[in-house]
Amino acid sequence: MAQATPGTSYTVQQGDTLYSLAQQAYGDGNQWQVIYNANKQVIGNDPNHLVPGEVLSIPLLSVTPGSKYAVQQGDTLTSLAQQAYGDGNVWQVIYNANKQVIGNDPNHIVPGEVLSIPAIKSCTVTVAGGLNIRSAPTSQSSLITNYPGGTALNFIEVVNGENVIGNPHWGHSKQNHYYWMGGTDHPNG
Repeated sequence: MAQATPGTSYTVQQGDTLYSLAQQAYGDGNQWQVIYNANKQVIGNDPNHLVPGEVLSIPLLSVTPGSKYAVQQGDTLTSLAQQAYGDGNVWQVIYNANKQVIGNDPNHIVPGEVLSIPAIKSCTVTVAGGLNIRSAPTSQSSLITNYPGGTALNFIEVVNGENVIGNPHWGHSKQNHYYWMGGTDHPNG
């Protein structure tokens, strides 16, 4: 018999309930609302009506880049960013990816809401002279370091910044650094 596992999809079987799926996935049937909130479009307005064959997303209860996360009591975007990226100051990455769920107030996240935690992406420096790492997405901001060609870099989002040679895209790293994407093998992110 199939098992509901966090971070995967699950096909509803005859006799399944949200409570039983939460018990399987999280060891706590009272977390059923997490699964419901992540699947309202599939389930509809009645959480007691599961149809065998429906495919449900079983969200993670831990904050992992590239996954869905169910907000718990006491969570803040800063605490989620700290857990996901090691830097609470990049909370806006999570907010930007979830504005439709959270609404206009980033300080108001609700237990049970299911948020997308953006993945960490990578690229490689292609500029022969290396790529400058800056404190903001502009060549006039403080220089942090320079990485030589061939260096692999990470980023959690692409932001628009100074337009350099026709490309305004800058990588924003989990270390809260910026670099011009035109100097990498992924110039548009």
